[in-house]
Amino acid sequence: MTASGLLEIQDLRVEFAGRRRHDAGVLAADGVSLRIDDAETLGLVGESGSGKSTIGNAVLGLVKPAAGRILFRGQDVTHATTRERRRLGQHIQVVFQDPYSSLNPSRTIGQTLGEQLRLVRGLDRRTTRIHVENVLRQVGMPADTMSRYPAEFSGGQRQRIAIARALVMEPDLVICDEPTSALDLSVQAQILNLLLDLQARLGLGYLFISHDIDVVRHMSHRVAVLLHGRVVEQGPAEGVTRHPDHEYTRTLVAAVPSVDVAAEAPPNGRAPHRNEQGEA
Repeated sequence: MTASGLLEIQDLRVEFAGRRRHDAGVLAADGVSLRIDDAETLGLVGESGSGKSTIGNAVLGLVKPAAGRILFRGQDVTHATTRERRRLGQHIQVVFQDPYSSLNPSRTIGQTLGEQLRLVRGLDRRTTRIHVENVLRQVGMPADTMSRYPAEFSGGQRQRIAIARALVMEPDLVICDEPTSALDLSVQAQILNLLLDLQARLGLGYLFISHDIDVVRHMSHRVAVLLHGRVVEQGPAEGVTRHPDHEYTRTLVAAVPSVDVAAEAPPNGRAPHRNEQGEA
């Protein structure tokens, strides 16, 4: 772990213009400060419109902050150039909510996953193929996945492939933006456990964004609760989700039904990995 941490967000402010010319702007993030260390998961939870995806997009460079700083391993990347963003892409990756929209339907999985390796790292075809096959194996997909197209897979399988796409560059940080909310409950548990297993094996840091505080509890070391673009509560996952101080957090805890991430979770609440058949 570095002294500066893996990711640090300082007083982030993101504002969007109103729909019409004279409409007031919308403050999507208002003075947000967060920190993630190596191999740590920070869960960012809040209802729709709370600004959680905006924060993830600011880290990825997809939206421009109006104020504040974003530091990656101590380096200010708030206003990184296109070239700097390409370099950062080797260290920061993302898994979005809809796996199908993040995969090009006209390209094979091998073409999609191998593109960055060839363009950014300059690997030859054989080395690229071996690397992609290894990453697909890590997420529980067979080698022949490479020659097939996204439409040939189920939603859960496509999300495994999307995770493989995020891992192919061997990043340090993965932003998981509602990665299971489009999936059936049984498949959600498989994907969540896969993410936990990958973190344990690869030492990944996660910014895990979700509206479901129960899922965040199982996935996270620490939790930040977002309301109208502001962090209203932040701390260790067990404390925030089981003994919340803020009224809004208590409302989230009371309102969201549980997802059975694991039949027998360890004492810290983080669930063990299960394979595609749900076996421990």
